[in-house]
Amino acid sequence: MSKDIIISETPEETRMALVEDDRLAEYIVERSSERHLVGSIFTGKVKNIVRGLQAAFIDIGREQNAFLFVPEDSVVNEGQTVIVQIAKDSRGTKGPMATRSIALPGKYLVLLPFSNYVGVSHKIKGKEEKTRLKELIEQNKPTTVGCVIRTLAEGVSEDALLQDLTALLATWRIVCARAKRSTQPTLLFRELDLPVRIVRDYLAENVRRIIFDNEVTYKRVKELVADLDKKPQASLQHFAGKSDIFAYYKVSEEISTLDDRKIWLSCGGYLVLDHTEAMTVIDVNSGKFQGRTSLEETVLEINKQAAIEIARQLRLRDIGGIIIIDFIDMARKETQKQVLDALAISLENDKMKPKVQGITALNLVEITRKKARQNSAAVLYAPCPVCQGSGKVQSPETITVEIRRRLRHLLVKRLAAKDILLTVHPYVGEWLERHNLKDLEKEFGCTISVEKDPALHEEAFCLLDNA
Repeated sequence: MSKDIIISETPEETRMALVEDDRLAEYIVERSSERHLVGSIFTGKVKNIVRGLQAAFIDIGREQNAFLFVPEDSVVNEGQTVIVQIAKDSRGTKGPMATRSIALPGKYLVLLPFSNYVGVSHKIKGKEEKTRLKELIEQNKPTTVGCVIRTLAEGVSEDALLQDLTALLATWRIVCARAKRSTQPTLLFRELDLPVRIVRDYLAENVRRIIFDNEVTYKRVKELVADLDKKPQASLQHFAGKSDIFAYYKVSEEISTLDDRKIWLSCGGYLVLDHTEAMTVIDVNSGKFQGRTSLEETVLEINKQAAIEIARQLRLRDIGGIIIIDFIDMARKETQKQVLDALAISLENDKMKPKVQGITALNLVEITRKKARQNSAAVLYAPCPVCQGSGKVQSPETITVEIRRRLRHLLVKRLAAKDILLTVHPYVGEWLERHNLKDLEKEFGCTISVEKDPALHEEAFCLLDNA
């Protein structure tokens, strides 16, 4: 599988596209106005504790307090100063989620200041190499801290690994010193900006090319990579073209469909995605696909293709939390197993580690997926000002019924003159042209003139005396 990363920067935002075999696989947008906080470390003050929720709300010096899970056996008091790391960005009215399990990522290691655990990336397969790395770190780290050895550490020299450990320990000492000096909630350590973070997190993923349209960032990342003991296979490139880099590499069109509710499958079936506050629901439909053999084979073919596309869409749209999938009904257990296997295999490349929880009594498939940041749709789109995000407005007939009700009330009470001007949105005006108000005019002996105004809300109308 070929993997390319495209990074585009403007003063307003930074965008990253991961392209796998010429198809968009991941897309991240970070706006300058809303900096990504995950990984940043703060000293905070406990504002209040909700024992029933096993939660504390921490003032970290930001607009919203951070949510901190507090186990029953944990001692946390109101007014206490704590060091926390942001694990999940804020979303809407919900503040960021914090943790006291600090993790500082380096080139080859992740330092765990409040643990003495030493672990090795499961992607390092060689038993001897795992033992070498683990023993080296265990023998050289302070007994009070732990480490996770990253995939990039495979084959790296002892000197390079120990330099990384020394640098991480020095960074942690600086964090602790800042925390001691601070008298109020403040930022102690800021996570790297998106381009550098992407390079750090994806270099071990067999990426073929990383392409930048910002020359300054390209040179900065090139210097960082040059310092690595083991040179990555990824080629760093600067895109000097004058056109949009995403349009040039043909990913703009896929990005424009990220909020589409309906997703077509190559077989003719399609998916429908609906998001609620609690979960994401995905419905699989046969659409135009009729199959060529038995019903069960047809269902299996659609559902397997849907499973592969669902796994792709979860990564691409960065959908987290609870996901419920309503596959086309499968009568045989063997068919269900094949579809679940296809889903599990397709989810293996996802860094957010989705878990297939199984099939419910109603034959719905449950998945849970880690949610660390706002997904791209939440950054790119705002709720519709007309329907407030519901996806619905009242039908023209419903609005007309309300207009007639209001008119009848005014005319019966003699609160309106005999000459009335009704202003409506064209959406309703077209309905009124076919279903006029002549009966009311005849009943009350009045004249009702209709005027269309596209500036009005679709559901709004205005009644004026024309006397």
